[in-house]
Amino acid sequence: MIEIEALGPPVVTVDGADPPAELMWRKHLALLVYLARSPRGRTREHLVGLLWPEKDEAKARHSLNEALRVIRRVAGDALVTEADNVRLESSAVKIDADDPHTAVIRGVFLEGFGLSDAPAFEDWMVGERQRLRAVSLSRLVAEAEAAVAAGELAVACRSAEEALGIEPLHEPAVHVLMRAHALEGSRTLALAAYERLQELLRRDLHLEPAGDTEALAERIKTERIVRGAPAVEGISHDVVPLVGPGRPALAQCLSVWNAAVQGRPGTVVLRGEPGTGKTRLADEMAARARLDGAVVAQARVLEGDGSEEIWLALLRGGLDVPELGGAAPQVLAALGKLEPDVLIRFPAAREADPAGVAEPFQQAIFAIAEVRPVLIALDDVHRADAALVESCGAMAQRAGDARICMLLTATVGLEAHWVDALSQRVGRDVAGELVSTGLFGDDDVAELVAWAFPEYDHEAVDRLRRRVMVETAGIPFLAVEFVRAVRAGLKMKDEAAPAAWPDKHRTLDQTIPGALPETVAAALRLRFRGLTDDAQAMLATVAVLGGGGPVERLARAADVPLKRAERALDELEWQRWLVGDAHGYSFVTKLAGEIVLADMVTAGHKRRILRRAKD
Repeated sequence: MIEIEALGPPVVTVDGADPPAELMWRKHLALLVYLARSPRGRTREHLVGLLWPEKDEAKARHSLNEALRVIRRVAGDALVTEADNVRLESSAVKIDADDPHTAVIRGVFLEGFGLSDAPAFEDWMVGERQRLRAVSLSRLVAEAEAAVAAGELAVACRSAEEALGIEPLHEPAVHVLMRAHALEGSRTLALAAYERLQELLRRDLHLEPAGDTEALAERIKTERIVRGAPAVEGISHDVVPLVGPGRPALAQCLSVWNAAVQGRPGTVVLRGEPGTGKTRLADEMAARARLDGAVVAQARVLEGDGSEEIWLALLRGGLDVPELGGAAPQVLAALGKLEPDVLIRFPAAREADPAGVAEPFQQAIFAIAEVRPVLIALDDVHRADAALVESCGAMAQRAGDARICMLLTATVGLEAHWVDALSQRVGRDVAGELVSTGLFGDDDVAELVAWAFPEYDHEAVDRLRRRVMVETAGIPFLAVEFVRAVRAGLKMKDEAAPAAWPDKHRTLDQTIPGALPETVAAALRLRFRGLTDDAQAMLATVAVLGGGGPVERLARAADVPLKRAERALDELEWQRWLVGDAHGYSFVTKLAGEIVLADMVTAGHKRRILRRAKD
């Protein structure tokens, strides 16, 4: 077997040993590599013109025959000559540039090699370098895009940056890098990637970035892509990678969304136990839709909400966009009866007659979808009434080729029968996917630990993995918070490089770093203590009052001035404690609210909050 390393300075081995010295003569090596890259073979006339153009025909053919003799010494019968054609059997030669298992072509083809007296070969070699470079760029960008789709944003950034190391002006790589940074909540890094591209294009080519790249930059500038992204200096932020069941679940969700963007509307019903990442997946899907330039309307269903209240929450939570003006005046007039601000924004509808307009919200969504794709995301739909769920199902059926996607989340065990009925229709007469979240397994937690503690060796990762599984039973929300607590606790220690936690032989009994109680609630206590005083007061108040109602009431009950209360609520959204919608604020998961209420609010504190709320 002849093995050729052509990526980088050329290296040849024959059956694992050094080749004969004469095989490495420059034109002999050039012929070997060229035949290895020409599986169908080449004519003698072509090879003579390629490598010996400076010689007369007789001398050139003699040189070719001599080179073939040297190659036959190592290739044997694998060097096949049929009439005027010469080829190498593929089974006898292996060249790294042809390896289908190589995800990315790294290294310059035949680096440092050249034949100054064979310009046709030089041209071929340059063409091969360009082709392999293009293959590398394509594979790296595809790798980055797949990582973005799977929620592996750090992997996506590395692949995109590697592509830009090959070609700084490769716009698809910049595009995917911007998306990955934006999904991480790193708006500054996303825009920095765009500005680098813009500067290089202007300097080197006197061009501007493509329109879709400019549009992406504008969306990143003007929209909060990730609801957990920080916007206050001093508030730390890290986006935990999507691991475990979340990855295939996100892929299912995005398959429906991508189809909707192409004019094939669909519905996602996302179900799972509390704390298994339903809201995280909804946020991931919404963030990608925003990057696609879609209209995103999100709302959480609260106990007692009727259909009208929820549609209004969606209108205020994202549907109140300029494209709404494309709806018929009668539709806008009907909406204006429920939301007067619609008539202020679209005064032409004031004279229209709303009588007889059926389902104005659906008609308004269809009008918006004629201009931009629309994602409707309803959290905790198990609390909704039958009319709303039936309306969602009807809209999905009536959407035609409208670019609309419905995302409905529900908690397993709490679904009303009408949610079950819609779930049974999804994938049958309602296009879409029924998606389930689940618990972390051992491998998922190990991946999470390795992300949080890249300095840990395999043994240390396994110790912490076992402790996390014992403490959290693999509930994703609690596993993430517990790992965050350990990381923050180690950082609070005085040692410059604290040892891996837990210690050997103390996996299940060692106190959590920072002398915190040995309970899962320690994770949330630690994060709670890292909040500002105002944020702690507002979080306790939301836990006691349930979060519904105006901000003014929450601020009064917390005894925090209104402006500071608004800032504190923003902080709690950025830190993924709360989610805000048109109804008010609620905890990202029920578990967080229960732990705050049980462990962080005293009886006296609760009485004072309730008293102030009544004043």
